[in-house]
Amino acid sequence: SKYDSESKTKGSLDVSDIAAEGMKSVVAITTKSVQDVQSYLGAYGFGGSQGFTTQQEVEGSGSGIIVGKNDDNLLIATNYHVVSGADTVSVTCIDGETYEATVNGYDEDKDLAVVSVALSDISDDTMDQIAVATVGSSDDLKVGEQVIAIGNALGYGQSVTNGIVSALNREITLENGSTGTFIQTNAAINPGNSGGALLNMNGEVIGINSNKIGGTAVEGMGYAIPITSASPIIADLMERQTRTKVAEDEVGYIGIYPQEVTSQISQMYNMPEGIYVVSVEEGSAAANAGIMKGDIITKFDGSSISSYSDLQKTLQYYAVGDSVTVTVQRPQNGEYVSVELNLTLGSRPADKK
Repeated sequence: SKYDSESKTKGSLDVSDIAAEGMKSVVAITTKSVQDVQSYLGAYGFGGSQGFTTQQEVEGSGSGIIVGKNDDNLLIATNYHVVSGADTVSVTCIDGETYEATVNGYDEDKDLAVVSVALSDISDDTMDQIAVATVGSSDDLKVGEQVIAIGNALGYGQSVTNGIVSALNREITLENGSTGTFIQTNAAINPGNSGGALLNMNGEVIGINSNKIGGTAVEGMGYAIPITSASPIIADLMERQTRTKVAEDEVGYIGIYPQEVTSQISQMYNMPEGIYVVSVEEGSAAANAGIMKGDIITKFDGSSISSYSDLQKTLQYYAVGDSVTVTVQRPQNGEYVSVELNLTLGSRPADKK
């Protein structure tokens, strides 16, 4: 590690040393999304929509960690909720320069996403000042060990807080109903810190801060996703093809009549969360793929789907003719079995506006 020589002499580094080094690997993320406010939910691939629609632009902010780069892109890990539903994503580096980014992929259940910035866009000056984070092991953490959180607190730019590991392996149920195991710390983690780095005293990333966990009611309790459990997911997301939105008239069409299985319905009827297929249009992409009435769609091209809006947002990136793997939960002998199907998206029929 780049700190070895200093660590031997000092035992561990000063917070200021670690912060200065760590800030090179942390970015601020700003998102803009245009949200439709409408009286009736009409969705891609689901037939018609009526009602009145108004649009409003919503801004969001969070943090990200530079986790790698390939031939073309700088790759940044963040929380899924930071970039969820964003129409544009911008990344601001330590030198204050801002670059446009695209979402490579995400895992909603684990609240992780990877965004990328084209290396061709980044100035040499910025490249000199940023660094790929050094990743440590969250398995070696001890309660009481000192940690440092770096992030874009409340959207004002980078800030640093410190504290200790308050507890390990805290099992918490998230808003979307999934459970996870987290590091608890008393280092302050604010909304803009989400997606930023939790570092040990060797300056290694040992967690990804998330303000969504545990709510905001309690002070002195912040949570981070342990890096050891996040790393394989991030590695997978880094491999995903960077997609851009397709023109509205080219968006692929599935051809199902859907019903959302909310977490409430899921618990009441012991059904997986996702999109319940009420019926399948004859001759549609769904019919050709073997999607059946009664199936529950839970994943689309590796991305978790738990609501209409998830599918709508995801479909915006897929054109007519694109082939994807769709995971459905299919009822068999009183239980749900996971089935993977290959779906080639069709075009929207003329009568489905």
